[in-house]
Amino acid sequence: MKGLAILLPLIILAFGPGRADATTIIGDLNNFDTLNDTGQVCYGFEIEIDDVISTDITYTYDWNHYGPPKIRQDNTDPAHPKVFVRYESTKDASGNWGANGSFTNQAQPTTTPPAGHSCTNPNVNEGCEHFGVGYYGTPSAIKYNWLIDGGGGNLVYFGSPLAVAAPKIAYIPPAAGQPAQAVAAIPAPVVPDPVGKEFGEPSWVKVIKTTTHNTNPVALQDLISDDADNDGLADWQNKEPDQVETEWYLLQANNGANPAKAELQGGADDMGDGSETVTRRYEFYRYGAAADTLDGENGEAMCSEGNPTTDPIDPNYLHGVGDNVAVTDANGNTYYVNCAAQVVVGNYIGAQMAGFAAAAPLGLIDHLQGGESGTPYMPRTVVVGGNTPFVITIPNGSLPPGLTIDPQTGVLSGTPTAGGDFPFTVHATDFDSVSASQTYSLHIAGLAAPQVDLVVAKQGSGSGTVAGSSIDCGNNCSVHLDAGTAVSLTATPAGGSVFTGWSGPCTGTGSCDFTLNATSTVNATFTQQWLLSVTNAGGGTGTVTGNGINCGTTCSLLFDQGTAISLAATPTNGSVFTGWNGDCSGTGACNTTMAAARSVTATFVPPTQQYTLGVTSTGNGTVTSSPKGINCGKHCSASFTVGTSVTLTAKPAKKHLFLGWTGACNGASLTCTVPTMMGDTSVVANFN
Repeated sequence: MKGLAILLPLIILAFGPGRADATTIIGDLNNFDTLNDTGQVCYGFEIEIDDVISTDITYTYDWNHYGPPKIRQDNTDPAHPKVFVRYESTKDASGNWGANGSFTNQAQPTTTPPAGHSCTNPNVNEGCEHFGVGYYGTPSAIKYNWLIDGGGGNLVYFGSPLAVAAPKIAYIPPAAGQPAQAVAAIPAPVVPDPVGKEFGEPSWVKVIKTTTHNTNPVALQDLISDDADNDGLADWQNKEPDQVETEWYLLQANNGANPAKAELQGGADDMGDGSETVTRRYEFYRYGAAADTLDGENGEAMCSEGNPTTDPIDPNYLHGVGDNVAVTDANGNTYYVNCAAQVVVGNYIGAQMAGFAAAAPLGLIDHLQGGESGTPYMPRTVVVGGNTPFVITIPNGSLPPGLTIDPQTGVLSGTPTAGGDFPFTVHATDFDSVSASQTYSLHIAGLAAPQVDLVVAKQGSGSGTVAGSSIDCGNNCSVHLDAGTAVSLTATPAGGSVFTGWSGPCTGTGSCDFTLNATSTVNATFTQQWLLSVTNAGGGTGTVTGNGINCGTTCSLLFDQGTAISLAATPTNGSVFTGWNGDCSGTGACNTTMAAARSVTATFVPPTQQYTLGVTSTGNGTVTSSPKGINCGKHCSASFTVGTSVTLTAKPAKKHLFLGWTGACNGASLTCTVPTMMGDTSVVANFN
């Protein structure tokens, strides 16, 4: 089972070991607006995440001027891998960057965040973009860089990394009498330290949080500064009111000279049983005070923020505090500056929007980057959240030949063996029976594989369907696929039929799995089955056996179309078998063929069963019997035990003739024998 502290749908928290009741889980978030204040047009943006691997990357935010990013992994230092998430422009026919609007204009300097859709609407290009990436793991550093045209057809970094930091959240599971808690912290941005200085570039952060928490899921595309549903609340607020937690706070990476400036620790937020969500917005601004407010020896920024107590006339708290702040120059000399006279909060740089939940439901990522035939595909986690193990199928389309999705990890990997565009659907079900589906179109550069035909032929007397690998047969019993495609077919019989097996590239009755290297025909045989029902009657005892039937009372069995049936009736305990009814007759073997549903009855009677033999005479004469019982002229009857053989003798009157028997006897002999009394029987003796 995956660790439970992962992000909300469409954004994943990074964390360490799986959750235990007494552990604390640390998570990072990364979903942000950023202004292009480079002073020139930019053609992309790259996020560097240190000490994670490509399969740790889950969701990416792709609704900007660049679309889905490219992801690569740098293993130059195997002990400390780096992943680069690169949003990159496309080139036009002349080889220039920026085709189809894939660029970011220079933003106008501002001390406030841009309004409206300028960061989140690709149809607007006012110098603000929204990017985002979710990941597992515990990164040691996250850096952000604008990309500019470096000449020679290459994009290069502009200057130093952007001064926007990724927050991290410590999750403390609930304990006895203690609700679950989330403690958010924002570190100083990862920027290079000036040569010989103890402190890096200073920046301001404004922290905004929701006042209450709820269980609403937050999708990655909702963790933005926009108000898409026009409810008066920014989407990141998760439909809750917001408040300022810390108005302005100065952050500055340092080597421990002033730990208070290295990271802003927030207070603990109660999350009840852990089902609630916490959302945050962190706004970043440049340090706007004069250069002489930086310590000349170590680079520390000495002008701190304003607050309502010391600066009641500045409602935005943009000015510094103190009119006699000591600063040391590069030579160790001390001088004093008036911070209260300085606007220390500079222009807006960007903002991180964060959402945290202790568990994420099953989901699939939105997009997959393309690949190249013959080049190993950068492994990507496709199935995220949920509870492992997964059951993963491709119900429609097929993966590019050479690629597979691991059913345990949900990771797509391999080396494509042919180029082309490959549409396919991934369906995943987790251990808790939660399901999710997503359709992708994966472009693989390179020569397309030759196409061959996959044909499914249904055979036999029955009916059913065959599905998989773009086959739906039923309706579509053939398809063109790339040579090398991994085929997986499943046969499902219709009611009254049974699937009896494959022939061709597959055998057996399980799924048909093989690699399609040439045009192939797969035969699926469905056989019609009919029910044979056997019933015992008559009050006696006995068994009916044959063709798998073995019953003493009532039994039934399914048989394939055309099966030859032969049943034998065996009386027991002195009972007598008196014959078949239904689809068989007589007292011999019951022989029939299963061309339809069949039903037969075997009659067994007790050894004491009595049957009546009735005799009628026409004309003048008498009839007697052996054993005794019949002695009559016109009409008489007698009872005989089942199975008894009765001989009748006709005696015509004087001057009269015997004309013959009808009924259970026939012929003109004066005697006739009723072989066995298997039921009530009648005989007519005809005299003149």
